[in-house]
Amino acid sequence: MEQYNLEFCFKGSRNYVQGPDIFDAVVLKLQTIFNIDKITNIKYSAHNMLYKNAHMVITTIFNKDNYSEICSVITFKYDSKKYYVIAEENNIEIECSNQYSEDIVRTQSKIEKEKIYFQNIMEDSLTEIIVSMNKYFLQETVTKEGKWIVTKFEYESLKKSDTIKDKLISLELVSNFNNKLTKSKIFIENKSIGFIYFSLV
Repeated sequence: MEQYNLEFCFKGSRNYVQGPDIFDAVVLKLQTIFNIDKITNIKYSAHNMLYKNAHMVITTIFNKDNYSEICSVITFKYDSKKYYVIAEENNIEIECSNQYSEDIVRTQSKIEKEKIYFQNIMEDSLTEIIVSMNKYFLQETVTKEGKWIVTKFEYESLKKSDTIKDKLISLELVSNFNNKLTKSKIFIENKSIGFIYFSLV
């Protein structure tokens, strides 16, 4: 079991850290430890909001009772072995905030029936972009009432997730459970690479 510190800045007026930021911070750490091209079957699961900085634990054995402040759990395969990354809030305050806007995604995405398309011109991460896309899609096609939040996402690999500039990114809604939990398929240049799940709270 290995432990690493994660440091964050809030975005805009938020006082919490979203799943994409946690996931991206974890991936940056994993790149220093593993050959990122060999990581497969990546699954992210949100447990609690993150209001302070955090640390991550990498282990091959996971028992949730051993942790007190789990905010996210990420699993992946590497050399046929399953690994767990547990992101756990610590007591270190977040002291910075960055400007952030979803306006580009909202104004330049196109919705057609069960799909949303975005020709990417941004430097943001894939995860950050698809979360903004899916939230906009659900607000426009399902309901603006309540708050849509990402609860899970899955990638087959991380090979293409960092080469998305100028690529067509699209999402297709494949399941909607009583307008409370949705599942959408993720595409880059019309090639399926995973799924993203949202809940209405």
